[in-house]
Amino acid sequence: MVDFQERLASFGGSRLTELRPAQLAALSAYGEMRPTHPDIGIELPTGAGKTLIALLIADLALDEGMSVAYLTGTKQLADQVLAQAIDLPGLDVVQFTGQNYPAAQLLAYHQAQAVAVMNYWVYFNTNPRVDPADLIIFDDAHLAEQAISGMYTLRIPRESAGGTNLYQEICDFVLQVSPDLYPTLKALRDGTAPRNSPPELLSFVDWATVLDSVYSAIEGSEFLAHDNSAGFVWRTIRHNLNRCGILVGPSAIEIRPYHVPTQTINGYARSRSRLYLSATLGQPGDIQRRLGTNIVTTVPSVESDPQRLGKRTFLINPTLDDTLADSTWQFALRQVEAASADSDGRVAWLCASNTEADEIERRLSDAGYAVFRLRAGEDQAVDRWRTTDFAHLVTAGRFDGLDFADDVCRLVFIPSVPAASSEFERFVVAYLGDAAYMRYRIGQRVTQALGRANRTPTDSALYVGLDPGFGAILADPAVQAALGEDIQPIVAEGLQLHGQSWQFVDAAAHQFWATHREPVGPAGTAAVPRRPRPGRRIGGVAQVDSAPMEVNATTRMWLGDADGASNSASDAANLLQAAGELEHAAFWKYIQAHALYDRGGERDASAAREALEEAIASAPLTAWFVRLRRTVDRIRGIVSAGETNDSLFLAWDEWIREAGSRLPIHIATARQQLQGSHDQRCEALLVLGRLCGVSASRPAGSSATDARWTWATKRYGQRRVWEVKTGGPTRVPRVDINQLLGQVQEEQNLNPLSRVTGCLLTEHDEIEDDAGRAANSELVLVTLDAAVALFEAMAERFTAYQTASGSGTAVERGAGRQQVEARLPTGEWLNALLSPKGTSFLRRVDIDSLFNS
Repeated sequence: MVDFQERLASFGGSRLTELRPAQLAALSAYGEMRPTHPDIGIELPTGAGKTLIALLIADLALDEGMSVAYLTGTKQLADQVLAQAIDLPGLDVVQFTGQNYPAAQLLAYHQAQAVAVMNYWVYFNTNPRVDPADLIIFDDAHLAEQAISGMYTLRIPRESAGGTNLYQEICDFVLQVSPDLYPTLKALRDGTAPRNSPPELLSFVDWATVLDSVYSAIEGSEFLAHDNSAGFVWRTIRHNLNRCGILVGPSAIEIRPYHVPTQTINGYARSRSRLYLSATLGQPGDIQRRLGTNIVTTVPSVESDPQRLGKRTFLINPTLDDTLADSTWQFALRQVEAASADSDGRVAWLCASNTEADEIERRLSDAGYAVFRLRAGEDQAVDRWRTTDFAHLVTAGRFDGLDFADDVCRLVFIPSVPAASSEFERFVVAYLGDAAYMRYRIGQRVTQALGRANRTPTDSALYVGLDPGFGAILADPAVQAALGEDIQPIVAEGLQLHGQSWQFVDAAAHQFWATHREPVGPAGTAAVPRRPRPGRRIGGVAQVDSAPMEVNATTRMWLGDADGASNSASDAANLLQAAGELEHAAFWKYIQAHALYDRGGERDASAAREALEEAIASAPLTAWFVRLRRTVDRIRGIVSAGETNDSLFLAWDEWIREAGSRLPIHIATARQQLQGSHDQRCEALLVLGRLCGVSASRPAGSSATDARWTWATKRYGQRRVWEVKTGGPTRVPRVDINQLLGQVQEEQNLNPLSRVTGCLLTEHDEIEDDAGRAANSELVLVTLDAAVALFEAMAERFTAYQTASGSGTAVERGAGRQQVEARLPTGEWLNALLSPKGTSFLRRVDIDSLFNS
């Protein structure tokens, strides 16, 4: 048994002389577990002393002749490790960076004479300069995901040098062999699909058909010449493309294994033990799933003294206004001004994705702010930001491992719910609604985000969630279960203002800026305790751990072991099926089928089909199962006919996740607004658009159109620009038509590959002769009665679906879809409805006929 207290005392340091109870308990548990558990996780809150724990374990490893690599997410964190090691005289620590590998220090590391500190990208890359360590210490372990997955993820951005052509070329290959299976692929290819469109996962059948063409296209593309990191990834995955999944999203194509085959990386495979540290380590299975490691066994949780981390206020978007809607953005800028008046004005933006980070960076730069972008493997941006007053740091997918203590930063924005940071995660959120681990990740990432600028008792920071979905998501019991205990009351306070207006949130923000520098007093009087209740079973919380089987399946698949991959994927599916995660289970049946199909024999294709048929037998009618049925048809050589309503129901699911219980009153209010003032009707059009499953927005600017709808059909991205007219003459005048024609032309110029049509919402049902001739083939004339009828028809069907969906299980959502889908028009009905009809007006009778036929 190792006596870690005695080991600490042996250093004879003047500052670090005594282990806290929580540190001692964690180290004692580690000492007992390490002979039989090569992968061990330790979770302790911020300020509890994880670095000292790691250094003592590293010192023990050196004494046992083991080399040690201490991995961090940033240079700043590496510097903190070095600073603490100074207080342990005799423990030699060296640091390696991308350009700094002194030979003497390499020798000391390789001979197990010194601990090597480096960031994840230095250790995990396609051409590492350091030998694999016997002991790897993962500090802020979640940050390793970006480095490790980055080795195996070829990301082809749609808007990049050489990437645009390659993106379109790959889409064209797929459209040539399977034009009907992917309803949004053509619009994605053209860049006309809404930016929030869920990615298309290409069927492994189609992927096998186009693989050789894709390989040749990538090999000969300019993209690899422009993006060095992509070239390294390509060399890693190009001979295993058939074992990858390919996702086509609005911003990029991702080609990657379903889970990262970390166990095949020398730096991991040749190590003897691994230690994972985090304040929010979370579920052991999900750490394994995210990092592709062996099973991680966590040290039993231990009581630790609560660390006061100063004042934290968390405010969330109280409305249903979009993340970057004008009202939301203006609130954000008011807080930026307040931070600039209060301190050095540095602001951090913790974005969920690169696409979102790109847009935030563009907006801030256009407004004249100094902006520093933190990208994977590059942490110089943080140092420059720290020394620049009134500057903004923009990140993507980084919620942990960034310390903004003291006056470095007092304002942190979380622009969107941190549900998905990659195309693969976006696919899971959209299609696999019952995958419990994704809800857990949201709570975990919120916990991480709300600690970035609170590291010491004297810190204070305002955190702002701009996404309208924060309220419903954070009220989800499954997400609440993943929040840290110290974060739950902070989130609860933020939820108190939800459903109010920006005025109330503004007042709360003003209160923070006026008082945040005041000392934080002792804890107040405890609230009156609630009566003990049994509670109810929380849906959406993982009941089983399928991660070991998932990781083994994808690792076996990567190594070409189809039988091993098939068996493990089937085991994962069966376990998830028994736990009620039907869509998640079916996904692993899909992986099983992919592994079987990859062998290429006729019997293998039959076995793959049988695996999918087993998954869809008696399955609910959700979008994922509809997609699997069409994949089965594809294997059989059957061309799936007809349109599906997948996009509509996926959009409805997203809206329900975003707004939850507020939707009925929101819809009722919008119904009244349709017959209100000009501005009220414009707002109502946004709700009507959501009811119709489109992406709806109100462009900013005095000359902008009143509303814009965008959606994807098989052949084109569709855009409708709306003008709302109230009162005026008894017939639609030429001036109104000219105004809308100008807006259509401007929209068409900006989006040349989209089908753009103008929609005039008017109280009239007649048009002046010359106005009618001008509008003849360009515009749709929509009477107010028709808009009201469309609203009522879709609101009734949406409400029926939301009610039938209940708690959101696959069975409930499938039953809701089956109930409602039979009462929807067929084909591309919205496109047909809002297409020019000469001088004829779209009237209530047309809507009634469409929905009653």
